[in-house]
Amino acid sequence: MEAGYRLAAISLAISLAHCVAGKLGVLVSRRVILGLDTIRIEETIKRIGQLPTLPTVLGKVLDAAGDPETSAVDLGRHIAVDQSLSATVLRLVNSAYYGFYREITSVPRAVVLLGFREVRKLVLTATAFQSLSGGDSGYDRVQLWRHSLATAMAAERGARMLAMPLPGDGFTAGLLHDVGKVAFDLVYPEQFQRAVSLAHKNRSFVRDAEREVFGIHHGEIGGLLGEHWNMPEPIVESIRFHHEPSLSLKSAGLTNLTGLADYLTYQVGMGEPSNGCEPEYPETSAAALGLTSEQVDELRNHLEQSADTINDLLGVLGSR
Repeated sequence: MEAGYRLAAISLAISLAHCVAGKLGVLVSRRVILGLDTIRIEETIKRIGQLPTLPTVLGKVLDAAGDPETSAVDLGRHIAVDQSLSATVLRLVNSAYYGFYREITSVPRAVVLLGFREVRKLVLTATAFQSLSGGDSGYDRVQLWRHSLATAMAAERGARMLAMPLPGDGFTAGLLHDVGKVAFDLVYPEQFQRAVSLAHKNRSFVRDAEREVFGIHHGEIGGLLGEHWNMPEPIVESIRFHHEPSLSLKSAGLTNLTGLADYLTYQVGMGEPSNGCEPEYPETSAAALGLTSEQVDELRNHLEQSADTINDLLGVLGSR
């Protein structure tokens, strides 16, 4: 349910080493069969535990947003505990993306105008960006966030088009689908850059190069993180299998939609630079979703028209 997003969204307060024996079991078994270096896989996952802890206010805000007894004042009070988060949320609310004629000066007012789900989405976006933007890296993480925001918007719009029960799941899955790349870049920046260089040298997808360098690719790392955060299973599967939707057994619809939204961002110039080749149109995903070519074109066109607002949001997120 909605409260299941608590801890969810993106709590990188990890200690993944504690889940290696359990969560990693199936993955390691797969890798033994494939003849890959399982020690390297385990070490990669353990190192992810070095990622920074997110503000504890995130879980409280997301939990409160899913509680029908919570008022706008209550939710605003939770957000106000973190002054930086409050300021960022208000900057987002007053950005061109929402287009209010008058400035919104309080978080409770923003909650009233936008609704709990929309404010929860803003909190998730703001916290993800602020907490996962540090570290030294030669990788263009700003473009990755542009790509992630674009994927989130396309997936959410697609979910509404398909009348999915929780269209916000589309936004969350889209925003976090490449969180494994951020994890690699934060913990192993040099090795991740090596994987990116290898992908470009071989004109291949970075996920194939990640397997060579780390023994595991970003979708699998992201899925393990999602499990550790107790995220809803549909989100976990969408992160893990967005490049392999046929492996998604319990949330094929959302996983196919995330993969399609990911592809569409590259078509409108909002992809990210780690791949050494162009993605192929996920025809099977579009067919599985029952989307016509006209509907896919509509999603692409809307995404293309959203480029300026996405850049505006990035500008707000990057300001202090």
